[in-house]
Amino acid sequence: MVSWITNARTLWLLGFAYLFLTIGFGIVILIFDLHIIDEVSNPDRVRAIVASFSPNQRRAHFWMTLILDMPYPLVYGGFYAGLAHRVFGKWGPLLAIPALVTIPADLIENTTQLFILAGHEHLAWIKQYVTPVKLAGFISASVIALIALALLIRRRVAGRKISDPGRT
Repeated sequence: MVSWITNARTLWLLGFAYLFLTIGFGIVILIFDLHIIDEVSNPDRVRAIVASFSPNQRRAHFWMTLILDMPYPLVYGGFYAGLAHRVFGKWGPLLAIPALVTIPADLIENTTQLFILAGHEHLAWIKQYVTPVKLAGFISASVIALIALALLIRRRVAGRKISDPGRT
């Protein structure tokens, strides 16, 4: 698995998918004037935001969560973990942990949001536990990935070859 996720082609594919999905979120949020609940962990606030949605906004948020946000943690998690493994050598597995923890936390959060948006607001309590874990993991993994990208660029500019464990 590590050789596949650290392969340059895989990282490019995941990077472009990450960019595409992120742009997709922006477009949907703008078109439907959404206040997304992805970063809100307080159950009362989640319920209040969802209650303020028009039926069209609730539907748009549901479909955005299902179509864009369900694959999102797999894409960014794979991208971040792959960069950590590729760039940081023996420290890669340790530095990939935030990305790997974020994937299930985000998937649980997204599933919970689908239920909330479908009328099961009583499940908003779950977000108070999974959203902070997701956000902490995502922020940590993002910082690690930015450092990894900076090191990759520096190495490329310096003319050093970066080993690719995924190539034979």
